Amino acid sequence: FWGMYIVTFVFFIGISAGGIAVASLSHLAGIEKFKPVSKVAEVVAIISLILAMIAIVFDLGRPDRMLHLFIYPQFNSPLIWDVFVINIYLVLCVAMLYFGIKGKTKLLKTFAVISIPAFVLVHSITAWIFGLMKSQAGWHTAILAPLFIVSALVSGLAAVILAMNFSRQFLGVTTCNDDTIISLGKYFKALLPILFYFLFCEFLTAGFANIPKHAMILKELFVGRFAGIFWFDIGLGIIIPFLIIISKFGKTISGVGIASLLSFLGVFAERIDIVLPSFFHPALMNIRIPYIYKPTGVEYLLIFGLFALGVIFFITATKIIPLCEGGEQ
Repeated sequence: FWGMYIVTFVFFIGISAGGIAVASLSHLAGIEKFKPVSKVAEVVAIISLILAMIAIVFDLGRPDRMLHLFIYPQFNSPLIWDVFVINIYLVLCVAMLYFGIKGKTKLLKTFAVISIPAFVLVHSITAWIFGLMKSQAGWHTAILAPLFIVSALVSGLAAVILAMNFSRQFLGVTTCNDDTIISLGKYFKALLPILFYFLFCEFLTAGFANIPKHAMILKELFVGRFAGIFWFDIGLGIIIPFLIIISKFGKTISGVGIASLLSFLGVFAERIDIVLPSFFHPALMNIRIPYIYKPTGVEYLLIFGLFALGVIFFITATKIIPLCEGGEQ
């Protein structure tokens, strides 16, 4: 059973992909006010990839068997595709951060160009781990990869904004100015409606077709065990942040910060809604297998520990790397 460890893995992969997309935009678009954002986004992406890998180790339960992925790789499985592309992506993220620190602009732009298809590939393959399983109701859909990419952009953008606000408030970084953060928040105006549209398309298709197993999963989401998480995602994770961003409040640091936090939590809720409900209604051979999953205290502690470890990594990075040029570290 894939539980909260896999949810957390997919969530952190999304943040890393979205974070590097923000960094690449700042390098390729040549927008001066976004230059301070790039290093923050790259550090967020690297930390998220490391945390995602740790979440997979938690799920395996036997870290000593990680080596088997490389000794006995099964290249017909999207799981092994993900293993290799994530490691390549981590190297790419580290290279972008290194060349940025060293001021090697030409190499940085080259890697920024490469990072765009890499970002799409990383999250597409993560989505295909689910979407290519035809025996699992709720996953076997062609729209899952683009849905993952858009939600990755939302969560990555939110994580970068939260990291910048955190740096200003608690770490004494002063050059991440208000205008930069507010300008970043404007991208939610496009990303949140697109995310809502993809979710609507998926639910409309599954609901209109009314295939029994898919209908059961929709019922779990709308009025069943996962209804609270689902409506939190739709209401507080998408609609409310969008309304904040288009309002006058969305033109303030507080407004952008609240919208980012809600979107960040909303994408995590979305990951839960994608991964968990499908297991309660397996479609293989049309057999009902009763199963109830509840995260244990150990799972909650380890996941909380991952987020805490991410904060520690970020604070450490601010002491070593000049995240915002000219800022007080």
